[in-house]
Amino acid sequence: MIKNKILNLFSFKLNTNSYERSLFLRKLYYKLAPFILGIFFILIFFWSSIEDIYIENKKPVLENQKKQKNFTFQGIDSLNQPFFLQAKKYQKIINDENKLLVEKPHAEINLKEGKWLSVIGEEGIFDLEKLTLELIGNVLFLHSDGQQIDTNNAIIDLKKGKIHGNKKIFGKSETINFSSNGFELNKTGKVFQLLGKSKIKIKK
Repeated sequence: MIKNKILNLFSFKLNTNSYERSLFLRKLYYKLAPFILGIFFILIFFWSSIEDIYIENKKPVLENQKKQKNFTFQGIDSLNQPFFLQAKKYQKIINDENKLLVEKPHAEINLKEGKWLSVIGEEGIFDLEKLTLELIGNVLFLHSDGQQIDTNNAIIDLKKGKIHGNKKIFGKSETINFSSNGFELNKTGKVFQLLGKSKIKIKK
């Protein structure tokens, strides 16, 4: 009898502690819910302004001088494929060391077996240390085999001979038309991979 009373009392304390924890969590939820909802609605209504500020802070700060003319650069990638880069004008970027803002860039990579890959864009950011070129606006790729790709943004790693992009692309060759949300091209130019939602149409 005494043993049962002790067990019942212990059980009652456990149930009481469980109830108190549940009550505490419920009160905490009611206190935090308006705060969380407030942050959520602030992000919804002011997201465009926040995004604009973020983009503005990422913009390159240019050196206060006139653009220099006729930029040229050449080298050899890891597969001993020569590459060439030309631009009509260029300007130093202050907040990104070793980087240049180039105007009307034109890059060429001499591939194996006498083939080549040519690319142009409206603007580009060239990293002199990493040897990467980010092309921005009206980017056009041309391959000696006849393939063509149009997009608005792409990155060329001139040292490693790799090219990739994560923007919408439209392309064509002698036998197909294709589109996707991104692409990757390997060093030799033989393997081309479409990324994201893609469409391929065979020409009749």
